[in-house]
Amino acid sequence: MTYYTWPTLETFSLWHNAVIDALGLPRIGVNAATGQPEPQKQQTTGYTTVTEVAADDWRAPIEDHIATAHPDGLGTPTDPPPAPDLE
Repeated sequence: MTYYTWPTLETFSLWHNAVIDALGLPRIGVNAATGQPEPQKQQTTGYTTVTEVAADDWRAPIEDHIATAHPDGLGTPTDPPPAPDLE
C-alpha cells in the first residue's frame, strides 16, 4: 500500500468516484466470518478515506493493485500524513 497526494479534494473525489464505480460500490454488508450477506449491516460505500494535510495536500492510502488498475487521475506517491499533535 502506498500513500498518494492530490492538490484538491475535488481531484481526489474524481479519481475516487471512478474507482467506486469500477468496484461496483456500494455493496451489501457481509459477515466477515461466514461470507454471508447481511443486508442489515452498513453497506461499503467508499474505497478509501482522504486526509487533508494542507490546503493543497490531500492524502490517501491506495492498494498497489488499485493504483495499477486505475491510474487516470491517481495522485502522486508520497509519505503517510503526519501523526496528529495530541498536545
